[in-house]
Amino acid sequence: MFQIVYPPSTPAGPAVHPRFAEEAMALRAAGLLVGSAPLEIATRLMYKGFNLKRPEDYPTDPRYIGTVETYRACQEISRYYPYIEGLTMETFFVDELNDSVIAEVRRRGWSEAFIKREVMALEHIEEGKSVWPRTSLDTMTAKFDEFGVHGQFAIRKYMDPALLSDEKRYWVLNGRIYRRDNIVPDIVKQAVERLSRIGSLYYTVDATPDIVVEVNSGESSDRHAENSAELFASWIKKEFGT
Repeated sequence: MFQIVYPPSTPAGPAVHPRFAEEAMALRAAGLLVGSAPLEIATRLMYKGFNLKRPEDYPTDPRYIGTVETYRACQEISRYYPYIEGLTMETFFVDELNDSVIAEVRRRGWSEAFIKREVMALEHIEEGKSVWPRTSLDTMTAKFDEFGVHGQFAIRKYMDPALLSDEKRYWVLNGRIYRRDNIVPDIVKQAVERLSRIGSLYYTVDATPDIVVEVNSGESSDRHAENSAELFASWIKKEFGT
């Protein structure tokens, strides 16, 4: 028996967190087991929920079809970038944001650079907050530290957001690519073929028809407004619900 496990509404509470209630309801309606904790009758488990900032927060029950290793490989850009290099924005990695970063950006002929730290950028604060030189490196470092984000900094060649206006999310479940309209660009197929070496059974690829923007773990990826909860539930049932 396959079960999807969501975070509880309260610590150790039986109800699914309200943020995921719609999705959980659609999965139940599709005939799948859903809960806020693993059930004894479940033989395989899938975690869906909030981004897990620390590896030690990943569930350890051996019935989970994901592992902390596959989660991190699809969530942390320094880990998945080698698989999609050449299909995504040119990127280099550093341990600290200092003057050597500015020197390397200029050496590459970039006028701006988009900077994220493993799993997070700062664009949720305001547009351009993760773009150097619009935001200083010292300010970025302080903000990442404030949010408790650790790991390497990814220094990416900046792309005008207008060039990414047709970015879409593609779900990869059991190695098969899912999207509402079933239209999958060749670049996404190439990325999935390369990423198959990671061994993750569920993750997402965000891409335009010309470039892969990023990869995300299936555990914390949301459906975006374009994919209904019912459609997502049908995909999960087809791939895992037996």
